[in-house]
Amino acid sequence: MNSEQQIFWTFFITTVCGFLLALGRQMYKSKCKEIECCCLRIVRDVQGEEKYDEMQLQSVGNRDDIESTALENIHVGTPRKV
Repeated sequence: MNSEQQIFWTFFITTVCGFLLALGRQMYKSKCKEIECCCLRIVRDVQGEEKYDEMQLQSVGNRDDIESTALENIHVGTPRKV
């Protein structure tokens, strides 16, 4: 295989993998209970996934609150005498 063929196949495989990952992400975000595509039928527990997503958002929100509180306690200016 020459270098032009290697470049083409590398590009092609990378593009197909990226497309499949983007498609999977959109399918997850769609929150459809039933998906049927190419003789494939998928039934999902959407309520469980929504609870999981909410828990992740709450943990991120709590982490942001902790970081903002920590930043409020930092004082920049003249050094204090000890």
